[in-house]
Order: sequence, then C-alpha cells, then structure tokens
Amino acid sequence: MQHSATFSWCRDASLEDTLCQLYLDNVSPDYISHSELQGARAESPGNWRADLPDVIRGEIRAALSHDWAHGDSSLLAVASLDGAVVGMALVSIDTRQRAARSFAALDDLVLHPDARGHGIGTQLVEWVAQELRNHGIARLFLECGAHNLNAQQFFKGRGYQQVSVVMLRELDGEGAHRG
Repeated sequence: MQHSATFSWCRDASLEDTLCQLYLDNVSPDYISHSELQGARAESPGNWRADLPDVIRGEIRAALSHDWAHGDSSLLAVASLDGAVVGMALVSIDTRQRAARSFAALDDLVLHPDARGHGIGTQLVEWVAQELRNHGIARLFLECGAHNLNAQQFFKGRGYQQVSVVMLRELDGEGAHRG
C-alpha cells in the first residue's frame, strides 16, 4: 500500500524538537559510518557520543536556517503524512565545486517505523534527487554503516552503487592494532 505523503525543504524552527526526536529514536549503533566518526556524532564504531542529542540538535537547527535561495550547503527535507512529520533527509551540497561534476551528499535519511515499508522512504529519496537535479546537481552520494544492511539494500534497490570501501585503523587507545 502506497501512502500519499508530502515533501518539502523545511525551514520551520518549530519542528526542531520533532526532528531531533525522530532522529534519536530511529538510529541504532549500526547507523554509524565514517562521517559520524569524523564528525561530532560517534566516538567509535558502534558507539554514539554521550552528547549526541546536543550534536543532532545543532545540526538540525543549522539546516532549518538554510535554503536554496541563499546558496546554503546544508538543507533538511521532510516527509509528512496527515500533517505529521514521518521522515527527514539531511542533505549537504558541495559548494567548493572542484569535482568534475556537481554533487551533494545525502547525509541522513530517517523514517519513523510506522512509515517504513509503504514507499515513503523511496518517495522522499526520489523527491530529494529531483530537487537536486532541478538545481543542477549531477551526483548524489551517501554512505551507510558497514552493518546497516537494511539501508544498503534499500539504496541499492533505488539505483545507488558502491564506489568505495572506507576502512579504519585505530592508532591509539583500546582499538589500536597490536602487531
């Protein structure tokens, strides 16, 4: 059964709490990929930082204040069903324009469990892709945690292809290689 959701770029600051809760309630340690480790979200593979709620709130707040008209690089798309937010996508647009083709990154895609399996995730991803195409973006990158197999399958089923494998070696501390 396909539900009729609506999609939009969100700048509504009153949705900050709702969006933060959606993210925090619906990501597991398997969600962690290298960008969470390179940024402020995770401390190690499989372990979120204790201050994750504050970090996510800051990222969402920043994205809510951005829009295409100002050439901002971070945008937030929402999927709504019957007036309730059921999904979100954080998108970063490359503004350096050094690559051969313009690109953006789908940094996060989060759906409420009740919205899964009804086509809303596919609709949101396709809506974002079309919006990016309409603004001259040629490529859309994303990454998934190595153990986030459901997400990997979801994106492969929508035409995404693996272009690299990111590996990590801890150089100090508990996870360091001991030869």
